[in-house]
Amino acid sequence: MISTLVDLTRRLVPISDFSQGKAGRIFADVSENNNEYIILKNNQPTAVLISIKEYREFVEKVAVMDKLLEDFENMRLLRTAESRKDSPVADFEDFIAGEGFTMDQLKKLAESVEFE
Repeated sequence: MISTLVDLTRRLVPISDFSQGKAGRIFADVSENNNEYIILKNNQPTAVLISIKEYREFVEKVAVMDKLLEDFENMRLLRTAESRKDSPVADFEDFIAGEGFTMDQLKKLAESVEFE
């Protein structure tokens, strides 16, 4: 834990270091050793500097995860649809009437709504 904390503090870099001639060393370390740096502005973390290799791997992993999540959501929706396929259905007008409204009331309400 302590070595990790020490490593983390070494990777915290004030943005002013880039204008003080330290950018070359930082970029070389990122490029050659795949080290990451957290860039501080006003002592607050504002950016992360990683190698192109790490960035590309991250982007590929995100794309795979997005596809998996989309597939998972599609499977969930399909199961929901299949579970409801033999359920009784009602017309929209019947649903509105069952809730105690008329279609005219609903139309007037819709007309009174303003979108910005």
